[in-house]
Amino acid sequence: MKLFDYLKVVFGRDEDWDSLTGYDKSKNSFMLNRMMSARFPMQSSLFNSLRTDPVGAAESWRMVGSKFSRVPAFIYTKVSKKKEALKQYSPDPRALAEYLKINQIGMREYREALQYNPAAVKTAIDTLQKQMGNEYE
Repeated sequence: MKLFDYLKVVFGRDEDWDSLTGYDKSKNSFMLNRMMSARFPMQSSLFNSLRTDPVGAAESWRMVGSKFSRVPAFIYTKVSKKKEALKQYSPDPRALAEYLKINQIGMREYREALQYNPAAVKTAIDTLQKQMGNEYE
């Protein structure tokens, strides 16, 4: 029996649970314990530390699972996708130098400001760049 089929039985009807063999219960017991630890960490830790029989742990989690009307959402762990690499903001070097001079900051403080409030920093540098124009070329 596959894991997600097993989870449907754990949180499903009693007839389906009674038809499972001890092998099916013990086979997926580890993953069930791991998934339930998201909501019930102390109980899961006790099952591990007491070295509870996998079938007994599965029966215990079934008793907890009977309180739910369906497979709870915390079972399905959501994985966040990595954000695409942020485009590096590379302003005009003259405008950047002027921005650093006006604000009396160094490159480290500039990077921190860019990290915490990028919109304000970018608009300030872009404004400086427009004001400077091509007069220095």
